[in-house]
Amino acid sequence: MKLLNCQSNTETFIGLLIEDKTLNITKGIQAFSIINENGIRSPRLIEELLDIENLPLYLERVIIFLKHHGLVNTLTVDSFKILPPMIKPSKIIALGRNYLEHARETGYSAPKEPIFFSKAVSSIIGNEDNIIYPNWLTRVDPEVELGVIIGKRAKNIPEEKAMDYVLGYTIVNDVTARDMQTEDLSIANPWFRSKSFDTFCPLGPYLVLKEYIKDPHNLDIELRVNGVIRQKDNTRNLIFKIPKIIAFITRHMTLEPGDIIATGTPSGIAPIRPGDVVEAEIEGIGVLKNTVIED
Repeated sequence: MKLLNCQSNTETFIGLLIEDKTLNITKGIQAFSIINENGIRSPRLIEELLDIENLPLYLERVIIFLKHHGLVNTLTVDSFKILPPMIKPSKIIALGRNYLEHARETGYSAPKEPIFFSKAVSSIIGNEDNIIYPNWLTRVDPEVELGVIIGKRAKNIPEEKAMDYVLGYTIVNDVTARDMQTEDLSIANPWFRSKSFDTFCPLGPYLVLKEYIKDPHNLDIELRVNGVIRQKDNTRNLIFKIPKIIAFITRHMTLEPGDIIATGTPSGIAPIRPGDVVEAEIEGIGVLKNTVIED
């Protein structure tokens, strides 16, 4: 089940992919809630669904309702812009050197424990939005990563319960000012500024609920620039798996519903330039596409 935030000429709404159609599930939930609930739900963004207990089951009930009443075609939409699946999470946490070959290509061995850092929430953009390349930087790299979206507040979570806190998955392109990152590493500065330029966190295009991804640790992951493969791997090669990542992060901070964890990038990092078209693809999720333009 794939959810997406959508913007038409007249409204913002939640879309749901079903049988190769995109439904305006905001209107579907409105109709369902009028008949089946005490009041009207009118969520406009996926974030507004996070308080629904057992969201997959709820949405399945909505779909059954829409099919029963012959509303699927009525609610099908064709013309809209895809927004990021999370607009303003409280935080974005990203993993560094979480694929062995990527660690090696940057001159490091496998870390003994997860290395994590943050990206500015203001760096988020959506599918088909432009990555803006500041003209004073000398190297900018895209990095395809599996994104984990948290579904409920998590603090001090043991590994064996960590997956209970996952809402679903998306694609993150952890765009990085590599020359700045290298400079910061040389003087023991954090990575935050090199990771947080405006537009340096393409996200999307969909949120796939976890129940519809059989094994998040066995997904092909690929990044293409102008159609040429730069990165290609499988999430089975993550050094630290999702339960370990969540357990480790929540020892240090509380994760809130809607927070995003970027689980690390495979080897094959290389620079992009204005005019390039970047496609980040993960099996079972989709393709996140962005064009690079100069500031």
